[in-house]
Amino acid sequence: MKKIEFWLHRFVFVYGLIMLSTFFMCLLFNPTSELPVVTFLGRCILLTLVSMLTLLIYASNEELSNRAWWTRTILHVILLEAVLLPLAHNWGFWYNTLDGLIYGTFILVAKVMWHLIDFGQSFYMAAALNEQIRKRKREEIQKEGTNNG
Repeated sequence: MKKIEFWLHRFVFVYGLIMLSTFFMCLLFNPTSELPVVTFLGRCILLTLVSMLTLLIYASNEELSNRAWWTRTILHVILLEAVLLPLAHNWGFWYNTLDGLIYGTFILVAKVMWHLIDFGQSFYMAAALNEQIRKRKREEIQKEGTNNG
């Protein structure tokens, strides 16, 4: 259940990033555009699913070394740009070279935000785990003191 919750959280986060990126692209560069809502939301869902599938590049049977993680992160950025830019262009999310550069920058910024938030969550989880370990050690010390005393 935790894994499903984890991936649902990730899906909602990526979906939100795509929605925000597309909103700002339209707001800044094509404020008069009118998108059919159902089609637009459906395309955002598909972009999100494609983005989530690209995370398979991180799949490994072993813990990734620092170098392997950076290599896969760079490959992931390239993969995201190579897959999302043509798909978004085909669906009319951007039109010319400048739009493409800006949309590509939004993808890169979203990737950075993803990692920053992921780091923050990992940091919080590590702090919570460390607190649980300290609590167990205190309990063990108290038990030993009670048993010896």
